Amino acid sequence: MNSNSASTPLSVVVTGGGGGIGLATVQLILERGGSVVIVDLDATRADELARQYPRRLQRFAGSVTDEARLLEIRELASRAAEVPLNGLVNCAGIAPIPTPIEDYPVEQWSRVLESHLTGTYIACKVFGAAFAQSGAPGSIVNLASVLAHRPGPVLAYGAAKSGVVSLTEALAAHWASRRVRVNAVAPGWTDTPFVRRKGRTDKDFRSIVDATPQGRLLDPAEIAEVILFLLSPAASAVTGSTINCDGGYVAGSGWAPYGSFPRAPSDAPDRYATTHPPRETP
Repeated sequence: MNSNSASTPLSVVVTGGGGGIGLATVQLILERGGSVVIVDLDATRADELARQYPRRLQRFAGSVTDEARLLEIRELASRAAEVPLNGLVNCAGIAPIPTPIEDYPVEQWSRVLESHLTGTYIACKVFGAAFAQSGAPGSIVNLASVLAHRPGPVLAYGAAKSGVVSLTEALAAHWASRRVRVNAVAPGWTDTPFVRRKGRTDKDFRSIVDATPQGRLLDPAEIAEVILFLLSPAASAVTGSTINCDGGYVAGSGWAPYGSFPRAPSDAPDRYATTHPPRETP
């Protein structure tokens, strides 16, 4: 989008919009007056929002790896939308499990790549191509990860997210002349069901908190704010970029050999008392 489209409300498809960062993004778009189409394997997870915004929220069950289903959803959603679709946020993906390569089945590797990378590619192909063909401004935001920059033991996940960054840059150049911007957001460790799986508690995240200069997990709403910025006319000159939203995780990764980054004073509140304290307000 650009400054000439400031009066056009957002009309955004959010894959994986039923939970976590996807759901936080859906909620923020709706609160700011936009409309949303959720594509999720379980489209019922946003029931509460559907009751609050019955005219501006559409929900469809479907997999991002099913191109035929996404084409069908695009047609159905476009017919019902009050404003033509002009945005796409790719949040869908399965949770990775840290596993040594010696014990990692090829089938699981393929599933993770298909979910995160191929699914993002197919959604971009289906919806982004329609934006480009329309001639109207459009914006795509893909969900990458800090593990695209600092790989860990979730091998397929890191590889997939690295691929998302590369795909984002390629599509940004491909569609720039067609008024479609393509960017990515790389979240750090964020307090979502994706991360909270298997009953993890705050104490289980001490190593993550210690590796993050801000000393906390992130709130999904914080990631959603950056996504909304990239969707908006305020980011009209931003395309092909990946923005780290990680509490300093990537920036702080080189401090370990020097004794880690500076800590808060000893009389400061317990850094483990809450994983994501309230965000600062002006």
